[in-house]
Amino acid sequence: MHPVNTPITTFGKTFPLFFSKKSFLSVNQQFPVNYLTWFLLLLSSAAYLYMGYGLSRSQFLLYLSGYLLLFAAYLHFLKRNTLSTHEQPAYSQLEGLSAAHTGLLLNRKSNLQFFIGAAILFRLLFLFSLPVLSDDYFRFAWDGTMLTSGANPYTIVPSEYMKDCDKHLYYLIDLFNGMNSPDYYTVYPPVCQFIFGWSAQLFPDNLWGTAIMLRCFCIAAEIGSILLLLRILSQLNMPKRNVLIYALNPLVIIELSGNIHFEAVMIFFLVLAVHLMIKAGSRLKAGADVSSGFSPLSAPILHREAVDNKNPPLINRLNRTLIISAISFTVAVSTKLIPLMFLPFLIRRLKWKTSLVYFSVIVVTFSILFIPFLNQQLLIQWGSSLQLYFRHFEFNAGIYYLVRFIGFQTVSEHIIQQAGFGLAAVTFISVLLLAAREKDSSWKHFFVMMQWSLTIYLLLATTVHPWYITTLVLCSVITGYRYPLVWSLFIAFSYATYQTIPYRENLWLVLVEYAAVIGTIVYELHLHLLKSKSISRE
Repeated sequence: MHPVNTPITTFGKTFPLFFSKKSFLSVNQQFPVNYLTWFLLLLSSAAYLYMGYGLSRSQFLLYLSGYLLLFAAYLHFLKRNTLSTHEQPAYSQLEGLSAAHTGLLLNRKSNLQFFIGAAILFRLLFLFSLPVLSDDYFRFAWDGTMLTSGANPYTIVPSEYMKDCDKHLYYLIDLFNGMNSPDYYTVYPPVCQFIFGWSAQLFPDNLWGTAIMLRCFCIAAEIGSILLLLRILSQLNMPKRNVLIYALNPLVIIELSGNIHFEAVMIFFLVLAVHLMIKAGSRLKAGADVSSGFSPLSAPILHREAVDNKNPPLINRLNRTLIISAISFTVAVSTKLIPLMFLPFLIRRLKWKTSLVYFSVIVVTFSILFIPFLNQQLLIQWGSSLQLYFRHFEFNAGIYYLVRFIGFQTVSEHIIQQAGFGLAAVTFISVLLLAAREKDSSWKHFFVMMQWSLTIYLLLATTVHPWYITTLVLCSVITGYRYPLVWSLFIAFSYATYQTIPYRENLWLVLVEYAAVIGTIVYELHLHLLKSKSISRE
């Protein structure tokens, strides 16, 4: 399921005002940036600074105005880097071209480097701020403080702990008052807990210092993800400029670096795992003679006899690469559980036997990471907390709100406990069907499957926070679909909920959001169908 054009050019057709060749946004290709680009970069920096240091969550109109400005600048930055559909050649390949053509190609590369630098700068602007659009960091600091005191955050309910603790612990009182779920066990996997503990250890009883350390982890992970995406785009022979779709996206910058959400760390290790798997397959194809019937990735581990025995160093490198990939994938899962739904799509690429080895490494590594937290009640207590997302929490949902409305009309009661698990089961079955029906085993298509499985999950989920969309934006870098970008724009409406206390959702804005997203999905699938028919006729 591939779109007709590249992500940037097709997105431009949706916004002709910004992308018209004759518009005021047209630029001189002889320079890395023009005056308008510099102006938008400075304006974007000011907007990010205000969101980090001057905005409050209740100021929805100010937030929305700033976000729309940032998104308009984002579109311009993408347009500024809209080149040909083919990647520019390497410097070594420029010999023999005209001076003007050579200079243009070199300038395009410097353009990309410039905007990657701008993307990193935007993230660093948030470094010394406390998150204003999310209060999750209070729980991060709480869990970290529990770890530094020798307690197990998986066995402690904050509300119960505060009944017995010393009331002079004013820092804990502040953390407790800032938390959004003090009556439940923590839901954050062990890698998150390690980061929380290290941050709290470095800055004991200091929320600001702890937040800075937590953000350093997120920013470092974000920079790593951008660099790895460049590697993957090169491996897949795709334009490197596509990385800017993720690197400059305002939602990604604000939610991951600004609001300190650990999807940043999860995305980094997930991308690292995929990069290493692609690398292992490329090495084998280039340096080994694999017998017919074996997959490139299954040979190194389980079919060494099929590989040239004169080249054992290659075998060792491949083994190490795949093992490191499996460990990296485990770290991603141990940060956020979402990557678990992508495992079925690895079977076709690794083949069954290699998949068993790969999955075994994941299970062993995951178990090791949980060892410091082992407790008789661990699974029960952690499981009860995870049920929050299916039985209690509701926010910015799509299809679930429709199901809930039908439930109120038919049985006159709240049906979240039944509908939540029912929709989760539908998601699980849908992912398995996608994996079973998949015919394309390329790594490009792996990102397509990641994207559609995550889309199904989010459309059916009872809770969809803005930062959940960041992984979809990541997938769009490879897949070329633009509905994740549309979603990253319209999900800003969800912050209208926090204008009043108690919080109250504007369901009309939710309807606008999902109408825009589902409409774009239908349109893109229509384009794909037309393209498939055109190819079949040829």
